[in-house]
Amino acid sequence: MPPNDEKPVPVPQEPAMTFTKAWGFGKDFLSVLVLPIGGLLIHQAVSNSTQQLQIEQLQKDVAELSSDLKEAQDIDDKVQANALKLATLEGKLDTANGRLTDIKELLRD
Repeated sequence: MPPNDEKPVPVPQEPAMTFTKAWGFGKDFLSVLVLPIGGLLIHQAVSNSTQQLQIEQLQKDVAELSSDLKEAQDIDDKVQANALKLATLEGKLDTANGRLTDIKELLRD
């Protein structure tokens, strides 16, 4: 047998990465990233909205408590003024009682 001088016919090979395959991998990769990030963004937006509502409610509570505190301070001022007037009246009553006692003693004599 004569030596085979025929060269083997090269088999064309597909390129390692075609545009279609790359696009498919890219879409899969983006899907894996976009869905969790979207969920995280939605969760963050809901959390921010909830916190904003809580802040607004707390601001209303602070305003209401401030007005209640003002009322309590006004009442305390009135109580202190009345206590001062009462002390003055007690002093005057003590003086009047002392004079009445003196008058009573004079009348007995």
